[in-house]
Amino acid sequence: MKRKYSIIGFMLFCFLFMFAAAQAGFIKQVQVGNYWTWVDDMTAAGETNTGDRGGMYQNAHWMGWPACAVQNSGWYMGTPNWKDEKGTVWPVKLSGAAPVTYNEQQCTMPVADAEGYYIRRYRRYQPPTIMVDGKQVQDPFPLEGDAVAPDKIPGTADILVTSTINTDMGVTVTQKVFAWSQKNHDDYIVFSYKFTNTGNTDLDEEIELPSQTLNNWYFLRASRLERWDSEYWYSSRGELTTDTLRMQFAYPGRRRDSKIVDNTGNGFWAPQPGWMWNAQSVGQAVLHVDKSASDHSDDFNQPAMTATENSDLLWIRNDPTSTGPSDWAQVYKVMSEGWGWRNFVLDATGANVRPGHHGTRMDEQAVKAGAKYILDLPWVTYGGSYFWAAGPYTLKPGESIEVVWADGYGNINPLKIWEVTGAWEAGTATPPPGMTFDNAAGQGIKDNMPPVYKAFPEVYNKNYNDWARDCWVFTGIDSLIQNMNHAQWNQNHNFQAPVAPPPPSLSVQSLPNKIAINWGNESETAADFAGYRLYRSKGMRYEGHVPWTVTKEHGEWKLLKDFSGKATHSYEDSDVTRGIAYYYYVTAYDDGVSNALDCNGKKEVLESGAYMNMTTKAAYLTRAGGTSLNDIVVVPNPYSLEGKDLQYPGEQNKIMFMELPPVCTIKIYTEGGDLVKTIEHTNGSGDEAWGVTANAHMTNEIGQIVVSGVYIANFKTPDGTSINRKFVIIR
Repeated sequence: MKRKYSIIGFMLFCFLFMFAAAQAGFIKQVQVGNYWTWVDDMTAAGETNTGDRGGMYQNAHWMGWPACAVQNSGWYMGTPNWKDEKGTVWPVKLSGAAPVTYNEQQCTMPVADAEGYYIRRYRRYQPPTIMVDGKQVQDPFPLEGDAVAPDKIPGTADILVTSTINTDMGVTVTQKVFAWSQKNHDDYIVFSYKFTNTGNTDLDEEIELPSQTLNNWYFLRASRLERWDSEYWYSSRGELTTDTLRMQFAYPGRRRDSKIVDNTGNGFWAPQPGWMWNAQSVGQAVLHVDKSASDHSDDFNQPAMTATENSDLLWIRNDPTSTGPSDWAQVYKVMSEGWGWRNFVLDATGANVRPGHHGTRMDEQAVKAGAKYILDLPWVTYGGSYFWAAGPYTLKPGESIEVVWADGYGNINPLKIWEVTGAWEAGTATPPPGMTFDNAAGQGIKDNMPPVYKAFPEVYNKNYNDWARDCWVFTGIDSLIQNMNHAQWNQNHNFQAPVAPPPPSLSVQSLPNKIAINWGNESETAADFAGYRLYRSKGMRYEGHVPWTVTKEHGEWKLLKDFSGKATHSYEDSDVTRGIAYYYYVTAYDDGVSNALDCNGKKEVLESGAYMNMTTKAAYLTRAGGTSLNDIVVVPNPYSLEGKDLQYPGEQNKIMFMELPPVCTIKIYTEGGDLVKTIEHTNGSGDEAWGVTANAHMTNEIGQIVVSGVYIANFKTPDGTSINRKFVIIR
């Protein structure tokens, strides 16, 4: 049976993932909150599926700013003394989708449902239509396998992606991934895996192993959180969370190769003026693990093992069909005993601590080993991966167990990043309230520094300015823990988080002297609907490719207008500047009174999610078409790359042609007469840009960015009248 897909979805898939086409599965996006991810039909999240996932990673977003959370993840299940259908007994059988490679033909095999779909995506509401200047800008929905089906979604989640695989062990795995757009639950995504001993080791209907009981069966999750910058890692269970969470996470430490400069918060990336690239902490919290196949209540003593190790161990990176029995035995040893057997990783000790349980934090291991950097540890060659395992279980034929966890992140507000980084660059950084650098006040040092920073102050150069900046970065750890606590609360309440009204459809139109915003009435189906809020971002949205252009004036989302009740569905924004990009979204909010208590113990007014109808195409104030070619001007002229931030914020490579006739052809030539670019101006206004959307970055006809020089623009109307304008580009 062939997989179903839409032509558009398939073309997009091929374009984005053709480098992994040999193994790539079918993928659905989960993009409703601040944290986004991809989900594929064979439960794989490895490097060879979607490549290194930052752009293509599992992404965390803060209002449009991508923050890589999980570079890759994988999982294994293992059991000893497994008998195949030929009667051969294997000392250890390993199956699963590894963090790097997988095999969907023989090992983790996607199963089609009754309608022929290998992966399904369900939405609670019909996604709103988003129009900018007459063009739809929302993701296509429905693609094949999509549907609006709230009855299929766990609790009150906004979205569910689900798929099923058979494995060569005879265990069938059902994957469910779901997320919320609601403000208290939009920084994590929940994953649920159900493992059933079906005895089906392939894709036909025959049951190859109808009577085999799996004894001492384990599940292992492996994730690499290194986002090219993290050198310090937590491998933690409850140490900062009063043992109410089962969580491991990573924070952005200083890199060993950073020489003199403390690059905490930037890591691999070259610093940009006023900005930190990677200030987020990321992690994974185990929310529920069945006690047994007959007792599906949560066993808080699971996972049985937690640890952090070298991410480049081949026998923990690759799928079982590409390794062999000796590697399987090592992975099973990790599942059942932890890493201590390798005589490298230090396990926690003490009463009632099981071998391998509560693996010692990796940064503490570094301290105990006298190492300032993770790469100085003898068992780490490039970076770390963290692991947790649940078991042992007995799975008789037909029996199941379920494991649930959440991926999430914590970050400081991007505007706070600007404030803190600007102060740090000026040498005037101050820490969060209540923190002290030394014991001059007789109170001792009070800060949130991780163990390695406390043990080796030279990591922050023993410098107050660096220390204060780093303290702000590490407040992201507190945010992450809060978000994971919210996920645990949601699990404990059967995922019945209070819900906001559905989002309205949105239409934005660039017009002379104003930008018109109109929205639908879909939100008013909610019984507790109370009104709408209109938000605007000037110059740009928070975007990963140009973060250094964000300022409090440009890039920040601000509330533009609050509209109480159902009467208003439109607004004319006349407080706009010609040539500047504007983005919008509209939320619907409720009265708060009708909502149940949320994770903070309060009844709150809730808004629909910002990403549900946020425009991704800019709208602009225009002017009516001119009446005389003599009035045409080029702005700026000259264009200087050094002044890009003062010209069109968020659009650094842009020139505007203004006072144009409603329709004309613009041909741009070098001073020597070579044609560089042809632009058809047909929108009826007096404005046209060279350097945005289809004409991005002031490129020529083959996509090359033009060099410094003198250029001539020829403007020709349909009646044949034309005029030239000379302008200068300085790069």
